[in-house]
Amino acid sequence: MERSVFEIVKAPLGWSVFADNVKIGGVYDSRGAALEAAALAASYSISDGVGVQINVPGAEEERPRWAVAFDIANSILPTRSGRERSGSR
Repeated sequence: MERSVFEIVKAPLGWSVFADNVKIGGVYDSRGAALEAAALAASYSISDGVGVQINVPGAEEERPRWAVAFDIANSILPTRSGRERSGSR
């Protein structure tokens, strides 16, 4: 049996929907709105006799990878108290 996979993915300005690794639709304000769009698209596949799978990330997966890396870097890098003086006497 054929199967289509729909992925809800965090985009820079919202959420996007991919069907079989191809972006469909626009950018949605919320994860729920993207899910509704994916469900509508999936319903057309179902009516054609195709199986569907819809993947939606959890809350911990919402943050972009760069933001997670930034937080990790901030937690392990030493902090400076006060200003660093360049060209001191």
